[in-house]
Order: sequence, then structure tokens, then C-alpha cells
Amino acid sequence: MSYQGPTPPPNEEPGAHQPGSYGWNPQSNTPYGGAAQPSPYPPYGSPSPYAAVAQPGTLPLRALTLGDYFSGLFATIRKSPGLFFGAALIFGSVAAVITATGEFFLLRSFGATMADPFATADQLFTAGGSIGFFGSILLSQLVLMVGQTFNWGMYSIMLGRGAIDMKTSLSQGFRLLRGQWGKLVGLLALMVAAVIVIYLVMALLLVLVAAAVFAGGEPDSGGAIAAAIFGFLLAVILPAIAAVFFAIRWHLVIPAMVVEDIGIFAALRRSWGLTRGYFWRTLGIALLFGIILGFVSVVITGPLSFLGSFVLMSAGTEGQLLTSMLITNLIITAVSSLVGFIVTNMGLLISIMFYYDYRFRKEGLGIHFQQLAAQRATGSVADRFDTSGQQGLSSNDETDDLVPGRFASAASTQPGGGYPPTQYPPYAGPTGPADPSGPPQAPPNPPGPRA
Repeated sequence: MSYQGPTPPPNEEPGAHQPGSYGWNPQSNTPYGGAAQPSPYPPYGSPSPYAAVAQPGTLPLRALTLGDYFSGLFATIRKSPGLFFGAALIFGSVAAVITATGEFFLLRSFGATMADPFATADQLFTAGGSIGFFGSILLSQLVLMVGQTFNWGMYSIMLGRGAIDMKTSLSQGFRLLRGQWGKLVGLLALMVAAVIVIYLVMALLLVLVAAAVFAGGEPDSGGAIAAAIFGFLLAVILPAIAAVFFAIRWHLVIPAMVVEDIGIFAALRRSWGLTRGYFWRTLGIALLFGIILGFVSVVITGPLSFLGSFVLMSAGTEGQLLTSMLITNLIITAVSSLVGFIVTNMGLLISIMFYYDYRFRKEGLGIHFQQLAAQRATGSVADRFDTSGQQGLSSNDETDDLVPGRFASAASTQPGGGYPPTQYPPYAGPTGPADPSGPPQAPPNPPGPRA
């Protein structure tokens, strides 16, 4: 009689195998009849604690629309008002005081001649007052440039943290910018040098056009005059177009340098790559918000001029007029300078949104932000891309110096340039049924004779 194979087991009710039998216990997760071990994973069908959230913070973690730029601007300011207004007031107040001081010395140098309608320009503008006034203007502009550069860096980190619902304080913003000061100063010097080069090129073109136009004397015909005007316009417009082109392509240098902690020239290449294919979109949105914010600045500072006019009209004697004019101009100058700087900082937030928007589009950075937001919701804020070893478990935004997106850009260097990476390192951890994270093991051979 031939062998018909192993005898089938008797009918059993669904449930776990008896202790000592072969096989895996699928309901108690017990290997080979051992003691039951708790599973580190949630039961099948239950919601995952790391579920993706479309918008956990101030920005939707996807490609941004024009409406997202408007809503994200005000949501970011509401999330961290201390850092936004505090940093703007620090640098803006210093610049406003310097500007007001220079205007004070200029008006004081006028003396009584300011109220004389027959006074000449030589009587009004003395050498000391003019030098002090223009010197204060240059110094205040330098302070504004430095303040805008450093605020640009702090706001870059603030906006990324706000996107995963983290608040950033003023002291924390300066602390997170530690290590970037030298690079920001170097970039500022590079920008000043670029502006000087553009003006030199423009001046050189104007000189060449003037030499060509007046080589044979003054143009007398209508065609020659039109050609001269056209030549002068080209000498001004062509360098301006080149400056706008490079300004848009390198518009994301500071966010890339600060968030990703890279050098100046690496940030220039990074900005050039992120804006590739989005030149007109970046230019259009920047112009739109520039017009809107400029109108807001005029609306805020415009009533101050009317108020100053009423104050001057109420002055009686000549001494009261001079005093009222001096005080009114100082107040208007200081407030206008401060408001203008705050509105300019609102424009910085728009430029930083370009950086995160294009990383959402090109690298899928929103997936990384969703993971960070879900980890924070469960009490863990460890960034799985962070190799610094300085992050721990904390739910306090004030003490948690997480910079979202700092180490996530390494994923885009994988073959294919996409996100998430297409290649992962091989598993190197422990194996076996006692380790749920290990690779699956083949079941043992059943007992019985083999063919």
C-alpha cells in the first residue's frame, strides 16, 4: 500500500495552536509555542499614529497656490509674532533713529532761514548740515540692509517651523541663526559688489552711447534725436533686465543657505536649480505682492503727512512754527522708516515661501514635513534625516531647536533625483521572529517522510 501523505489534522475551532505545536501563532504573535509577546504595532485596521496631515501648521504641505501665499503670510505672523515684529523693530528702530537724527541736524542748520521765502539754496544748505544729513541716510540704509539680511535668515527658519506647527521666539530665532552670521555678512558684501558692478556697467554704456551720439556734433534731425534717446534707454534698460533676471534666479539664496546649512556658492547653485522652470511665476508673484505691500505702506504713512500739515497750520508765532516743523518731521520720518521696514519684512516672508513651495514641488519635502508633524503630535520630534545627534524628545517649542528641511535635501541626490529616495541601505539589524523589524523567516519543514 502506497503512502498517501501525512494525516490531516482534526477539525479545530479557529484560534491559536496549542502550546508545543509547530507553526506561528497569528493571534497572540507567539513564536513556536512560546510565551505571548506584546506587538509594537497597532492592531490591523486601527488608525496609524503617524497619519499624514494636509496642513498641520501655517502652510499646506503641497504645491502652493496664490491664495496659499496670502493665507500663509498672515498665519506665519500670527504663529510667531514675537520674532517677526521683534526682529523688525530692533533693526528698524535703529535705522529710524539714525534717519531722524540726520534730518534733525539738517533742519536745525536751516535756522530762521527755513521760514524765509526769499532764502537762497546757499543760505539753506550749509556744509555741515548737508554732510550730516546724507551721512545719516547712508548709515540708515546700511543698517536696513544688514537688518533685512539677518531677518531674512531668521524668518526662513521661522516659516519652516511654522509649517509643522512650531512656534519660534525672538531669542530662539537668534540662537538658531548661530553659525550663519559670517556667511550672511559675506553674502551681503557680495550683493553690494554686484549692485556696484551693475551701476558701473550702466554708466559705461551711457558713456559709450553719448560718445557715439555726439561724435559728429549735436544731432539735429528728428531721426538722430530719436536714435539717441533709444540708445540711452537701452543703456539703462539692458543692465536692469540682467539684474532682474539674476535677482529672480538667486532669490532663494538666503533660505537655502540658512535652512540647509550650506555655503554661499552652494546656495547660489541651489537657488538656481530650484527656480529653474519657475522664473515667470516667481517674477509675477513678487511683483504682485510688491505692489500690494507698497500700497499698504502708503496707506499707513499717508495720513501722517496730513496730520503734520494740520499741526503746522495751528502754529502761531515763528518760533512755534519752527519747533512744530522740527518735531513733526522727526516723527513722520521715524514712523515712515519703521513702517516701511516692517512692510518690507512681510515681503521677505513671500520670498521664503517660494523656497518651500519649490521644494514641495520638486523634492516632495511636504512628505518629510508631514512625518515631522505626526511625530510631534505623538510626542517625538526626532528628525529621521538629522544626523547631528542633537535632537531628543521634547514638546516645548522654545527648547526644541529643530530646523525642518535641513537634512532632508540629501534625499534628492539619490538616482532619479526624486523624493523619497529610490535606494535604501540594506537591513543590518538583528533577525529572528522575536524581532518584528527583521526580515521574515521561512517556516520550518513539516514532519513526515519526504518524497
